[in-house]
Parts: sequence; structure tokens; C-alpha cells
Amino acid sequence: MKRPDATLSVLRTLDPADREIDPRGPRARADLARIIATDPQPAGHPGPARARGATPRGTRWLLAAGGAIAVTAAVGILIPSNDQAFASWTPNPAAMAPKEAAKAAKSCRGQQEGVMPDADRRLAAARPAVTEQRGDWTMVVLAGEQGFSAMCLTNDNLGLFANAWIGSIGLPDDFRALAPRELRATDLGTGTVANGLVSAAVGYAGPDVVGVTYPSAEHGPVNATVSGGRFALWFPGDEFENASRDGVQAEVTYRDGTSGTVTLRLD
Repeated sequence: MKRPDATLSVLRTLDPADREIDPRGPRARADLARIIATDPQPAGHPGPARARGATPRGTRWLLAAGGAIAVTAAVGILIPSNDQAFASWTPNPAAMAPKEAAKAAKSCRGQQEGVMPDADRRLAAARPAVTEQRGDWTMVVLAGEQGFSAMCLTNDNLGLFANAWIGSIGLPDDFRALAPRELRATDLGTGTVANGLVSAAVGYAGPDVVGVTYPSAEHGPVNATVSGGRFALWFPGDEFENASRDGVQAEVTYRDGTSGTVTLRLD
């Protein structure tokens, strides 16, 4: 299990006098987290408050929303709709060229730096296990010792105010070696990014696992990237809304050519 209680509470808020703010830096992310956690309804407003922000449902990892603070259309900033944001998404991931993969891994480190300060040393040493593209979207999974992972899902083409990245970082409480055919989820659920919903399954893959496919009701077969002892798949929509509780079935292909069905859950 990840340690979400050790993260956002230690981040500093933005200094209003500082005009040189990096919108992807840890201070900007802290300010964003504070704002999206605030009840948007004024005091005394009738009816229940509704939670907002990029915090995912159905995951045990801390997910940190990226980008800058969202602004309203009143100032002329266009926020992409869900259809626009994910129009380029593909069910089959594309491998990245080495130079682009290295750039994506560096960007992910930068996005996650300072989110969990006691993990920064592990973050710096982590290797890129997964670097994939689905249209304009990039998924990176950085892997380190003792099961450390950092994940970033990013679309840099949507612009500064699109809030177009989401990620996770942390260590499991009881990491152990995987059986050759084992899959173990670390991220599993539905989250909000770029004004839309995405479902994701990310985790560890045993050495005999060479393929993972989820049969999406809306999108058809969605194939994961399996690389470096990790797997990652995601798609637009909320199909994994209750996945951490109910589990989801995925088709797994093994190194010897056989296949089977596994149920992914967060234990």
C-alpha cells in the first residue's frame, strides 16, 4: 500500500508575490491540490458539497494533479472537452524512440519531484520501465528498488491550462518478488484529467508475462505495454470506477504462448 498521508500535507503553497512560477513545479502542484480540495459552494449554500479535482477513485496510490490552476471561460481560456482531449487515444500503445523516451522519463521525474520528498532519492535513481504513447498521450512508469514506482500520464499538446497530467508515486508496504506468471496492480481505478475521466491499470508483471489485454465494453480490446517487469494500460471513461473493490478481468499472454484470465484487484 502506498503512503498518501506523507505527501500533500508537506507541500508549500504558492507565494502570491512570486511572478516566476513553474506551473509543473511542486509549489504549483501544492497550490492546485489546496484549491481543488476547497468546497466550491459558498457558506450557507443549500444542498450537498461535491468533491472536485483530479483525485482518482479506486486507487491506493497518491495521484497528483499537474498543470496550472484552471481558469474560467470568462477570461477567454478554452478548456478542451473530454472528446477533444482524448480524440487521439488508441487502444494499442506505440513504442517511443529512445530520445523521446528519455525526454518523457526526465519530464516525469520533474513532475513528481518534491511531491513525496522522502522519495526524491529513489525517484532520481529510478529507471524507465514503461514509456508508451497513445496518440498525443504519454505514459511513463519509473521503477526503482524495493518496488518503488512513479507513474505519469501526460498530454503536453493540450496547453498550459488543460490540467493534462496525472500521476502516482510511492513504495508498497510489503513488496515481494512476483511469481513468474503473476500480475499485481498498484494503480487501479478511475481518475480525472484534462476535463475528462480515464481508467487505468498499472503494476508489476512477472517475468513470464508478455502481454496483457483488457476487454473494454466501450473501446474493445485495450492492450497494455509490458516492459521492465511492469505493465500499464489506460483508456478514456469510467469503466474502472469500482475496480479496486470488485476487480477487473484481463487476458494475459505468457512467454510460452499460452494465455489465461486473471482478476486484477488492489489487495
